[in-house]
Amino acid sequence: MNAIRLIGVGSLALSVFACSAGANNGGGFAGGPDQSSSGGTTSGGGTSSNGGGASSGNASGGGGSNGSSGGTASSSGNGGNGGSGASSSSGANGSSGSDGGSSSGDGGLMMSDAAPGSDPDIDYSVAPVTLTMSTFTIAAGGEVFYCQTFPNPWGKQVDVKTYDLNMGVGSHHMFAFYATNASAVALAPCTNGGLTFAPYTFSAQSPQLTTTYPQSVGATIPSGTGFQLMVHYLNSTSASITSSVKLTMYIAKPNVVTNHAGAIFLNNATMTVASSCTSGCQSTESYTLTQAVNLLSANSHMHKYATNFVATTSTGITLFTTTQWAEPPAKTFSPALALPSGTSITWTCTDVNTTGQTLTFGESANTNVMCIYTSIFYPVSDVTNPVLGSLAGFAGL
Repeated sequence: MNAIRLIGVGSLALSVFACSAGANNGGGFAGGPDQSSSGGTTSGGGTSSNGGGASSGNASGGGGSNGSSGGTASSSGNGGNGGSGASSSSGANGSSGSDGGSSSGDGGLMMSDAAPGSDPDIDYSVAPVTLTMSTFTIAAGGEVFYCQTFPNPWGKQVDVKTYDLNMGVGSHHMFAFYATNASAVALAPCTNGGLTFAPYTFSAQSPQLTTTYPQSVGATIPSGTGFQLMVHYLNSTSASITSSVKLTMYIAKPNVVTNHAGAIFLNNATMTVASSCTSGCQSTESYTLTQAVNLLSANSHMHKYATNFVATTSTGITLFTTTQWAEPPAKTFSPALALPSGTSITWTCTDVNTTGQTLTFGESANTNVMCIYTSIFYPVSDVTNPVLGSLAGFAGL
């Protein structure tokens, strides 16, 4: 199991700053969860076993996020509404390396490839819930964007402490969007393709990922709010791939979450890369924080022409840097990195254009470019819209 823990965040003094629902510098959210015919699987009940394996890695301050991860993980859940089932996750030994530091200890944010162990905030008397997307196939060389919607499986407001994801081979990324007053909606190609976007509570760029928030921190799911799972798959093989996506959630005990987690999503939706950029050209954008934040993690999202990413603050901090366009490992901050309101974040991508044509922002990892910075942070002031960002022109992955 590859694990990165973030500890010590509980000692930070917090201030909640007001921000209006859906208001973001540079424009609001474009699009929203697609809704069509009914379908989908939500399973509750069952138990979870800890993933086996060990993790090791070297850490150094600053620099890029590089390294390799080993091991596999699987997650499954069965059972209908009110029924029972089983959920298990296991991981083989592996290693990871992530510049910027890592540490271990109780009460910290953990990103790994196996289900959570004992956590004092998790309510183990409530069975974990698994959302399972219907099976789909990606043709050889194909690229697809699928969406499926699920109602609130708890029937009330809860705080999620752990997200445990299994996507399998061919996955490029996924989102768990908020879906207000959602009903079951069958798997279908996303109406807006890869440019589908809405306020979201979880996202990932690796086939297996488990995220557990630090002590007293959780992601709030409002009463009546369900999920739209959106996935992007890219099949670079010569054979078709059949896959499904499972997202398992563990909720917190009542009243233990006092700091609500959200996401920063910064997108350069107007970028282009000229045909003359055969040795690399940079695309840069900036965003000014509208509230004080405590960063738990930082990451990037790019497409295949990208060769480098760097994000910095106006106060001289390097938040994240990598040369990996696919599945870059996230950087975590220990303790959480406090940034005051008014701090600017600047993110830059370098792309090498070998196509002979201008590359434009768009959904395809094969034919378009993207340059996106993301973070997990707390506290959010509006749990119905836990995303800060620069989304002009939109903003999908």
